[in-house]
Formats: sequence, structure tokens, C-alpha cells
Amino acid sequence: MTNSEIVAVRPLLLELHRQLLEAERADMERFRGERVSGAELLQIATDSMRLAWLAPLSELIVEIDEALDAEEPDEPSADVAGALLDRARELVAPPQTETPFGRRYLVMLQLHPAVVMAHSALVQALRPGAPRG
Repeated sequence: MTNSEIVAVRPLLLELHRQLLEAERADMERFRGERVSGAELLQIATDSMRLAWLAPLSELIVEIDEALDAEEPDEPSADVAGALLDRARELVAPPQTETPFGRRYLVMLQLHPAVVMAHSALVQALRPGAPRG
């Protein structure tokens, strides 16, 4: 596992996270009958139990960022990179239905095509031996 593998997967994790937040926003707007502003969504994302299910994905992205910033000489060790990629695989390929993340993620995959597209791109990149950009 190399820095380039983590670097290639990171933007795909960010895109998945963004699509999940947008899907949650759409669901909230449908329920409330009014637009949810960016500021409101940020408030809900940081203070609300409603989006607590997203914490494992958010935490993984933060850990990848920390690994990319902290490791010497300029890249995470193979063990660190491998462990982070394994965690990403465990989270989404396939989602674990016994976890809050897995249960909600499966619902989002059924309801939101943009989430499916982001999921597909990530899973493709997480395959062992997948080409790295």
C-alpha cells in the first residue's frame, strides 16, 4: 500500500460523504416542506443525532488526512495505508447491516442515484489491484 492509493481513494470518500449529506438534505427538505440552507445543514451535521450515523465515514476521512499530513518521509507506512483502505472496504463494500452506518447507507443507496454513483466509483477504486490515478 502506498501514498498514491490513499491519495486516489480520498477524493472518492469525500464525494461519497458529500452525496450522502446532499441526500440527507433532500430527505429533510421533503419532510419539512422547505429548503435547508447550507448553514442549517452544517448545524445539523455537527450537532444532530440525525446524522450521527455518518460519523464512521467522517472519522475515516479525518484519519486519512492525518496520516497523509503526519507520516515521514512524506507518505503513510504500508501498514497504516493498508489499514485505512481495509477500513474503507469494511465500511462500504458491502455495508454491514448490523451497524447504524450500514443500515442507513443501504437505505441511501436504494433512494439516491447520486449516492449509488459515488459508491460505485469508490468500490471500484478499493478493489485490490485497481488502477490508481
